Amino acid sequence: MNILQQLSVNNDCYKANVNKQDSRYTTFQRRGPLGAVLHSIGCPQPSANVLANGWNVPNKPVAVHAVLQADGTVYQCLPWNFRGWHAGGEANNTHIGVEMTEPDCIRYTGGSSFTCSDPARAREQVRGTYRTAVELFAMLAKQYGWNPETDIMSHAEAHARGLGSNHGDPEHLWRGLGLPYTMDTFRADVAKKMTETEETEMRYHTLADLKKDASAEKYYLPTVEKLMGKGILNGKGGEGDDTILDLGEDAVRVLVTLDRAGVFGE
Repeated sequence: MNILQQLSVNNDCYKANVNKQDSRYTTFQRRGPLGAVLHSIGCPQPSANVLANGWNVPNKPVAVHAVLQADGTVYQCLPWNFRGWHAGGEANNTHIGVEMTEPDCIRYTGGSSFTCSDPARAREQVRGTYRTAVELFAMLAKQYGWNPETDIMSHAEAHARGLGSNHGDPEHLWRGLGLPYTMDTFRADVAKKMTETEETEMRYHTLADLKKDASAEKYYLPTVEKLMGKGILNGKGGEGDDTILDLGEDAVRVLVTLDRAGVFGE
């Protein structure tokens, strides 16, 4: 998952939060979100960037916290502690709103009904947006201490509970494409994701390991070689590329930051 911040600073909802227009906005900011509503955009648009740009204008009656797409990219449009305009009801006062993009090969025929010219491609994209949504909701649930079973709902469920406007998303999309997803499977997958062991930190055992990492070679290697040349950073054995460093990426980042600040000289 890759979260790109593209805040809707020109949207009236964003401005209402900044100006603390009334107590609904200040309450949301002070307390933080109590959960999240999962939406599906309801139009054939697979690009989250297009949608984020479309909401970043004045006089737009909608403002969501994030919109995501199949490749794992998430555009964050509002700070998580801003009150959004996404549910059309009381859920705006309590929940984050997240939109999923939809395949460009569907055409809506009325309400939640649609046709699809390429079901296989559409299903593959929707599987991707589902996976991205699971990862994002798991991250937010861990951050805010939510219980997925009680604190996550769809727009359709928000309406059924009297907390949102009359929409059928996102279940209508899953059902219409013959996918096995439901909000119950979604909540279960979010809960499972929350329990997974977090990715271990990248470690560079030797200088050769660092050189094999393309991004590390560009950003980390100059500092590491400079400090080795100055005797500030000593290997734990080996020579040349076989020099044993046994450094974690976090430690290397600190060294690079200090180097760029001039701590180690020229």
